[in-house]
Amino acid sequence: MSHKPRILAVAGSLRSASVNHLFLRAMQLIKPENIDFRIYSELGRLPLFNADNDEQAGEEVSRWRKALAEADMLLLVSPEYAHGVSGVMKNALDWIVGSGELMEKRLAFPNLSVRATLAQAQLTEMLHILGCRLIEDCSPRATTEHPLMLPAMDEQSLLADKRTGPELRKLWLHLEQALLVDPENLQSNTAGRHLWG
Repeated sequence: MSHKPRILAVAGSLRSASVNHLFLRAMQLIKPENIDFRIYSELGRLPLFNADNDEQAGEEVSRWRKALAEADMLLLVSPEYAHGVSGVMKNALDWIVGSGELMEKRLAFPNLSVRATLAQAQLTEMLHILGCRLIEDCSPRATTEHPLMLPAMDEQSLLADKRTGPELRKLWLHLEQALLVDPENLQSNTAGRHLWG
């Protein structure tokens, strides 16, 4: 890889105070120097998907597709709303069904909530259809024993906590390893599983 490895981090929530955004900001604080880590925060600007406009979708869709295409890995975290995928996440993925930016793209897909199981399964299936390569070692599922998030915390306290801090740093070790390994030698799977338990 001739350039600095790039991770595009995406939260499937528009709430700036969501646990998804908090998690990504905490990860950004401890990123290795040799990795370009960018948080994409413009999903709310995407128009509603309309297949009639797919080839002339406009600047916001072009920016979204370009950001995905330029990334070496996608770090995706998303909430569960009403037992399903958030509307903003579904809309963002709909815009790339035909354009193919996620084909063979390495994907880190942590599940931050012990209760969010239905949306995670739905998103896993959608991402499989889009051609992602889910890297299991970079896609832990939070458990009560190994939480990735805790309520009423900011980025610094999340990193300082003896339960969550080590889990986030461990995740970075896996992310860095996955980025530096030849893509052909990566172990990937389309079905998530419990990790690090």
